[in-house]
Amino acid sequence: MSQTVNDSLSVHQVPDISTLDRAFGRYVARGVPDNVAALVAHSAVLVSAERAQGNSCVELLAYTGRPIPDDPSGAMFPEVTAWCSALLASGRCAAVGQQETAALDVTPLVLHGTRLYLRRFFEAERRVATAIRNRLAAPLTVELSRSAPLFRKLFPEASHGVDWQAVAAVAALRSSLVFVTGGPGTGKTTVAARLLALLLNRAPTLFIAVAAPTGRAAARLTEAIGAAVQREQLEELVGTQLPTVGNTLHRLLGYTPWNEQFRYHRGNPLPYDVLIVDEASMVDVLMMDTLFAATRPAARIIVLGDPDQLASVDTGFVLGDVTRAARAAGGAFPEAHSQALSADYGTLSGGSGVLPDAQPIAAPLRDAVVRLRVSYRFGRRPGIGALATATQDGNAQEVLRVLQDAAYEDVALDAPSPIDGVLAPLMPQVHAYLDATSPQEALAAQARFRVLCALRDGDTGVSGVNDAMERWLRQRGFSVTGWYHHRPILVTANDPALRLFNGDVGTTWVEEGVPLVYFPIAGGGVRAVPPSRLPAHETAWAMTVHKAQGSEFDHVRLILPEADTRILTRELLYTGITRARERVSIVGTQEMVRAATQRSVARSSGLVEQLNGP
Repeated sequence: MSQTVNDSLSVHQVPDISTLDRAFGRYVARGVPDNVAALVAHSAVLVSAERAQGNSCVELLAYTGRPIPDDPSGAMFPEVTAWCSALLASGRCAAVGQQETAALDVTPLVLHGTRLYLRRFFEAERRVATAIRNRLAAPLTVELSRSAPLFRKLFPEASHGVDWQAVAAVAALRSSLVFVTGGPGTGKTTVAARLLALLLNRAPTLFIAVAAPTGRAAARLTEAIGAAVQREQLEELVGTQLPTVGNTLHRLLGYTPWNEQFRYHRGNPLPYDVLIVDEASMVDVLMMDTLFAATRPAARIIVLGDPDQLASVDTGFVLGDVTRAARAAGGAFPEAHSQALSADYGTLSGGSGVLPDAQPIAAPLRDAVVRLRVSYRFGRRPGIGALATATQDGNAQEVLRVLQDAAYEDVALDAPSPIDGVLAPLMPQVHAYLDATSPQEALAAQARFRVLCALRDGDTGVSGVNDAMERWLRQRGFSVTGWYHHRPILVTANDPALRLFNGDVGTTWVEEGVPLVYFPIAGGGVRAVPPSRLPAHETAWAMTVHKAQGSEFDHVRLILPEADTRILTRELLYTGITRARERVSIVGTQEMVRAATQRSVARSSGLVEQLNGP
């Protein structure tokens, strides 16, 4: 085992054990021989608790020789070989290997090497790996001469060197599956819009769908692609084929909650020719499995996402695993693509651009994952860009240096103080919001600032900020009872009929004693919804970083907790920072910033090995 793996195992945090985990352990161990029953129960408890933390599996090497959680006797987990033997002898666990038997279909636990899974998640992970490998094993033929004129018009910079947006488009033309990754402002939706123009120029009747994990993200994707089409003057090329409404993945696949089934599946696939999926970092392994199964082999899947952002709240981190597998497939040149991709890029661009370190032979996955490397959002805000890069790199010293560098006017680190003091720098924006004379003006003012919290509860959490703001309003004579004027509202559940989605933010406007909640719509308008018709919602003077994923604000005030917690990670810090367009100010100690930067989410999974295996 490599030193890197050993290091990651040595710091593995033991998950919290719930009542449900204990009940599952007892269930699995029922009827198991006495000599292994206790170990099987503890193993089942562990894999259940790890799944609740987002891990697809338990790496037994991370626990061997360590105290068994929730065991008052202080017993230790055994050496890994003995542990695996006991699990296999129990009749509740089957090993994956060349001699697989029917037992794998009925045991609740599956052992793959030294990784222990719940069977459902092992099978989903294996199907995702198989789907990706099958798609990449059948490259598409690119009609270079036919596509080149339009390609050069869409990507004029490609003729002068390496334009990574153009590289992503070439990769998408060569394969039925591509992952376009990059941070905010790198042009992922621009690539999608130009790629649609290329595809529709060749086949004008393509049936296209756009989707994302959340309703708000899906709506933003549709708006962003539409805006890119207008900005790039692609209306004539795209025509009427561009979807005007984005779907959540659940809605796209026809999820029915009463029986937890999907209308679309392998036997009844989606009708689309092209599927664009955004915010892929939030897609869990079960959803990705369902999506691949429901998409026809001949259809194209274009996946957009930032693997440095927060992972799915559910199990697995498929985008992160895919990008890690692609880098691993590159060997000594983790970012290198193939000479074949480089040659197609040169032919389509008509220039002399050659991809750096292009290899004679490269794994198909390496060519299917293209990282966009230039952010166009932070050109005028170099502090945010430098801060985001240092956070991505896990360089705590550089993060603190950027935050304390007076030359960067767009970033700041403020020491913790009573919550009223924490909010004081935002008071000009708050006053602009409260002084608005129309719902449109209020929504515009609201979008210019946002308080983001790592936690939901406590003085430095969302509840504490909401309480502090309403206390501040009462002290100044405002009514904060019920549906009070200017009460900000965060929608927390999807309602497609109302076109309201989880993450949408609105403002309450009261006229003649009648409150209505107004929400922005594409194109700059607003629409009103009676409070009685709203789906689940909450007051939103602040929101968690998780809820803000996929949104952008001019000024972000990011409040870190006063004490270290496992939720405080590099991904959370990076996601909070990159929600800001103009300025980000972080409230917290240097110790908390350092702790967040140095702690990265490392979800246990076998997907990387399954993608790169034989």
